[in-house]
Amino acid sequence: MDSFDRLSSRLVLLSGPALEELRSAIGALDRAVRLHVARGSAAAERRASGSAAEVEHERFLVSLDQLWWFYGIVAGDDHGGHRQALGQYGRLVTEALRRHLAEERENAAGAGAAAPPAAGGVSAKR
Repeated sequence: MDSFDRLSSRLVLLSGPALEELRSAIGALDRAVRLHVARGSAAAERRASGSAAEVEHERFLVSLDQLWWFYGIVAGDDHGGHRQALGQYGRLVTEALRRHLAEERENAAGAGAAAPPAAGGVSAKR
């Protein structure tokens, strides 16, 4: 997540990467978030479903679709404005992920349980 956040910031500043690096970075974030959501869903099955975390997990899946949509626009018409839009959205997604992961850890610590593990590359560190 941190590397995708840095990449998003570079896009906003118009010093972004090649399309292949962009695609690869979004793919890595996508895989990490989907793994986190899958692990969280398994834990939610052991608890009552419909939790706030479960709702946020669904929103993150929608956000991934939107990131790919923005990427498609950049891939089809690669110019600064489109890259900036993708970068801004990427920054919003990574900040929301950071907050979500920190809240999950805080809630797990308060409940005396282990927090759901962050998936490879998804961490609450800044």
